[in-house]
Amino acid sequence: MTTKPTKTYALLYPRVSSDRQVKEGHGLDSQTKRTLDYAKSKKYVVFRVFPEEGVTGGLFNRPKMKELLVCIEELKAREPECDVVVIFDDIKRFARDLEIHFALKKEIYGRGARVESPNFNFENSPTGRFTEQVMAAAAELERNQNKLQVIQKMKARAESGHWPFCLPPGLKNIKHPVHGKYAIPDDPIASIFAAAIKGFRDRLLITQLDVVDFIKGQYQQQGINRKISLHGVQRMLTEILYTGYIEYPKWNIARQKGVHEGFISIETYDEVQRILKDRTKPKVRRDTNPEFPLRGLTLCSLCRKPFTASFNTSHNGQRYPNYFCKTDGCPMRYKVIHRNTIENDFLALLGTTKLEQPTIELALAILKDVWNQHQAQYSDAQSASQRQLDEVTEAISRLTNRIAKTTDEVLITSYESELRKLGIQKQEFDSVSFPKRYTSEEFGTATKKVLDVLENPVSMWQNGSLDDRLTVFFMHFDQKPVYDKKTGFGTAILSQSVNVIRSLGSSKIPSVETESSELSSKIIPQTHLQA
Repeated sequence: MTTKPTKTYALLYPRVSSDRQVKEGHGLDSQTKRTLDYAKSKKYVVFRVFPEEGVTGGLFNRPKMKELLVCIEELKAREPECDVVVIFDDIKRFARDLEIHFALKKEIYGRGARVESPNFNFENSPTGRFTEQVMAAAAELERNQNKLQVIQKMKARAESGHWPFCLPPGLKNIKHPVHGKYAIPDDPIASIFAAAIKGFRDRLLITQLDVVDFIKGQYQQQGINRKISLHGVQRMLTEILYTGYIEYPKWNIARQKGVHEGFISIETYDEVQRILKDRTKPKVRRDTNPEFPLRGLTLCSLCRKPFTASFNTSHNGQRYPNYFCKTDGCPMRYKVIHRNTIENDFLALLGTTKLEQPTIELALAILKDVWNQHQAQYSDAQSASQRQLDEVTEAISRLTNRIAKTTDEVLITSYESELRKLGIQKQEFDSVSFPKRYTSEEFGTATKKVLDVLENPVSMWQNGSLDDRLTVFFMHFDQKPVYDKKTGFGTAILSQSVNVIRSLGSSKIPSVETESSELSSKIIPQTHLQA
């Protein structure tokens, strides 16, 4: 009786380690051709090619390798008697790390397949295994040496004042006869960023969302087809390269003057960092005068730019405190509004936001209930995570005992594969961190402070410090109110947090206009106030 010849399927695995090799080189094509020619010479049936693009040989988790392993399982499930061989051009193409090399090989062999290469003969003998280890170790050594050389060159360049990495938006490289690649401001982006950073420094742009809106407006005015996100603004505000300086703590490179050109001063950068670090209360402008707390916080009704303020002196030496718009081209430019007029109108506007005691008590009860629920959910999540971690740890212990008690290579391979999966799960559970929670006392103190401000905003504004006034303002208004010299503040939009708390009380509140929008099947009022 003749046995049916076993069919051998070949899975080709070419790999290059960088995107540049993918775009500029032909490494994948040449590797594919060599492995294909090898498979044909062995009369294998080439089933599929798995080109791994831009993935370093030091990684275990690789997209195409995962697909290859799944393909092996599918072939074995469909044709259990078939032979499957994974072919790669060279040991260096398979892996550049000794441990990763044998881990990947074990995954392949554990699924009933094997590996071959036209440039290396894998022998299941002491000499063959030793040779394989030496070659894999040599590949790892070469990778580490190449990496070290690259890092050393980049570090040396950084120490000499050159930025060795990609440049952020707003800077671009040009060729310089002495410095080679040389960074300069990339206008008009650089000019827009400079104005935005200085506006944030001077508190003309109070929040980072204000900075986003400013840059979007500048892009639109200048016909620039770019997007800017809140994350992009955060990176822009913390980018020291814009000062002409560089630093890289990871390589112990302290702040130093770079050879490139910046577009903001180092003093501006430092001031912005101070503002960002103190996020608990709004920073005031560098030229803020407690005499004019609304400067920069109220907008001109015609140009929608913030009012400034100062004391004006008459011909007889009398000084008058005034607010005014100084925007070029605005019809209201330098038309003064007496401080008493605009600030009394603001107090009237602020007075309409006062919350009644029953609403305060209801809000406090709801907040306490939500706090208790969150505390319970937090404790449940901690307990559930610990239980799962204990279960995985116990499973690892059981498998370890089984491996120690068996000599069956098939079972050992199966157990080790399962053990690796459990090890990954354990690492994931170990990496889960639960941040420190506020205590109930801290929560109660913070809640009381917030509700006190909402209950007596006018009193806080009149009797508090400049920082207290800013706290009142930003707690009540998401958008800066607009002021008209003839009609006053008109309609101002309250912050969403105040809206939600007000909605707990009576709907019949004087001087309130309400718009509604559907959100998660609930109607949450968008409250507008008129002075």
